[in-house]
Amino acid sequence: MRSTPLGFVALLVAGLATACAAPAAPAGEGSRTAPPAAPAQSPAPAPPGQPAAPTAVLPTARVRITDIQITSAAGSYIAAEKGYFAEEGIEVEWVPSAADQVPVLVADEADVAGAPLTAFLFNAFARGIPLKIVADHGANVQGASAGGIAIRKDLMDSGAYQGPASLKGWRIATASQGSNSDITLDDYLHSGGLTLADIDRINLSYPDMLPALANKAIDGAYYQEPFTTIAVERGLAARGPAAWQIRLNQQVGVVLLSERLLRDRALSLRYVRAYTRGVRDYVKGLIERDPAKFDEVVPILIEHTTVKDRAMFEKAVPSGLRGDPIPNVESIAEAQDWFLANGFQNQRVNVQDMLDLSFVQQAIEQLGPYR
Repeated sequence: MRSTPLGFVALLVAGLATACAAPAAPAGEGSRTAPPAAPAQSPAPAPPGQPAAPTAVLPTARVRITDIQITSAAGSYIAAEKGYFAEEGIEVEWVPSAADQVPVLVADEADVAGAPLTAFLFNAFARGIPLKIVADHGANVQGASAGGIAIRKDLMDSGAYQGPASLKGWRIATASQGSNSDITLDDYLHSGGLTLADIDRINLSYPDMLPALANKAIDGAYYQEPFTTIAVERGLAARGPAAWQIRLNQQVGVVLLSERLLRDRALSLRYVRAYTRGVRDYVKGLIERDPAKFDEVVPILIEHTTVKDRAMFEKAVPSGLRGDPIPNVESIAEAQDWFLANGFQNQRVNVQDMLDLSFVQQAIEQLGPYR
């Protein structure tokens, strides 16, 4: 079940994308640039009931953002399409990326990435990467989380599945090891008196779990949307608890800023402020299901993510994002403890050294709290 430290790092680099259900960049595709930003004013307009702040023309700057084509990146996609970045004087360059988001930032090929909170990331910080976690990029919040337990349909229908204790000896698929999904699955098993050692763990990509369920090669999975909904609609699986029902408020992904962008603190704040506005539109439309905002946001997600069917956004459990995108620092610390205890991480990192939450805190102060 456990990888050696060297073998694990190689595994996690290869599997970082599947942990977030992110596709690889299309072959031969280079970076793409959003239309030039219009002359900008700052700060962004205050919400109703909040006093308007003075405005000033901002210098135009280009910010390179990894293009991972998943819904947890909604904040950046919405901010680009709705002009929030333009209002901050930011021209966006999308940098296609999948598993290697951290090296892309370290190599100064991008300025912003949304990365899953994995042992690979902690190990990278232990090696002294010059990046900072600045905001939430995915969490298990009330009613929303991309991951969860899926059980083969025939086992659910027959009554063989009666809860977590039923999984003893079952073949359970996971997409990677050393990720937050391990922690959630471990919590679920513990609630039934089991541990990860009590299941037969099968490593499969999320797409490969579909035929494995169909031919009964696996009994269940820690699955990810939209694949969970696809499996349910095809009659291959039934939903168990979603991740938010197992480990509420768990931090799953984080926004990372590069050393270059961090040196320009004013520009970093402008990015985070626009990103926060985009996240709030997502939360209002996809999690709170405001009809008008849903209709506004879903076409943007169809344009920028691998999910091209509106009906899938209507049926699938949405990815969890926070309207005030401050990451759960306690959850980050708990993840490190788990990775250390289970042999995925070798050296403890001071979590506070990984963070710079001043940008998101200031953005919320300027925009007002999410309502």
